[in-house]
Amino acid sequence: MAALFFPSMPHLPPDDITGLGVLFRLKQNGFGAFPARCFYEPVLSLRALGRPLVIAAGPEAIKAVLSTDATSFQRLRMGRRVLSPIVGDGILVSEGAVWRRQRRAMAPAFTPRTVPTLASHIAACADMTLPHVSTEQPVDVFALTQTLALDIAAVTMFSMTSATFGAKLRAMVTSFMAGIGQPRPADFLLPPSVPTLTDWRRKRFRRRWVALIEAIIAERPKIGTQDEARDLFDLLMHAFGEEGGIAGQAVVDEVATMIVAGHETTATALFWAVWLLASAPEWQDAIAQEVQHADLSPDHAAAALPHLPVTTAVVREALRLFPPAFMTGREAVSDVELCGQPIPGGAMMLLPLWMLHRNPELWKNPAAFDPDRFLNGKEPERFTFLPFGAGPHVCIGAQLAMTEAVLVLARLVQLYRFTAVDDKPVLPVGVLSTRPSRSALFRFSGRQGNN
Repeated sequence: MAALFFPSMPHLPPDDITGLGVLFRLKQNGFGAFPARCFYEPVLSLRALGRPLVIAAGPEAIKAVLSTDATSFQRLRMGRRVLSPIVGDGILVSEGAVWRRQRRAMAPAFTPRTVPTLASHIAACADMTLPHVSTEQPVDVFALTQTLALDIAAVTMFSMTSATFGAKLRAMVTSFMAGIGQPRPADFLLPPSVPTLTDWRRKRFRRRWVALIEAIIAERPKIGTQDEARDLFDLLMHAFGEEGGIAGQAVVDEVATMIVAGHETTATALFWAVWLLASAPEWQDAIAQEVQHADLSPDHAAAALPHLPVTTAVVREALRLFPPAFMTGREAVSDVELCGQPIPGGAMMLLPLWMLHRNPELWKNPAAFDPDRFLNGKEPERFTFLPFGAGPHVCIGAQLAMTEAVLVLARLVQLYRFTAVDDKPVLPVGVLSTRPSRSALFRFSGRQGNN
């Protein structure tokens, strides 16, 4: 392979940044909120307006918080405050018995036995969209991946296209991400009983958002029967029914969670993979060779997956460098010790997973794009690579997300060569997910014999 490609990153703050400074920077970009000392100090204790703020970036600290000592920590109240307008009381924000019930109810929809059906849906959506990518005009790839990921969510979730609601849904999600979905310092520091002006705006958004999700559910075509699940909606309804007939608002919240989390995270992961391949064309050529004769049609997509190691390695490397879930947070339930440091009860815990993925003590050339680190049986040490989290709250849709990203990227490279229109840097912007700093344009040209 040629020389390594090092994607640009935002500047990190000074090592003496205060806890309040971290919270203010998080509103703008989570990739520029944490000091470089987090690479070398597994637990960094700060304060924000008198409240303890702990940054846990080392693998042992993250392992303890998310897995081995998970009962000593609960989800940040900030997360519920910011995310509830768009996911309600869904599995992304719930805790305790409610979360366990939701997780148990949803698990059947995400077992390995569903992969062939979902892979077929994904391949069909890719075949409806990707062959029509323009080779005459520059293409906004992030808009393309958002549209395609939403189409896939609509088909896999509802067996319907996003034609009737896709534009409005994308506009609402984008507006939320760029506005009231950005965490404010007040979201971290004020108790839920103290509302803010942003909370009032979030409530207004919530009413419009729920109305849209309810309209989407109402439009779902009546296909199959309860004994013949055709899509994720059927599978979820079966699971919920087995759990006691959860319905109404609970279904709305889980549907919203799956649509938003599924299409947003996959769209961003695919954008970064495409951008990285445009910047490192030798890896694009490696995928092209791998998929040249692959059958990625709906009937054979699932069978093709195990034979795409290079494509899978590129996706995993994109997730390492630009994890959609770039950070997670917890709150100490009571006084606890973490890596030898005392953590007081009520302390806010921030876990910048992207820094774990780029820690020079854990990775060779951590800032470089190098998919080879995931090839030929190589696997990172446990709790050094966590694009889908870890522990009890690990992402339930991780397998679906990987299936979608690998199949779509493989099909895209099978059809086209692509290059960036310009060489201006594209920076990661971490707010609720890892979005690009600008709408980068790409030129596509068809690969001979594949169009």
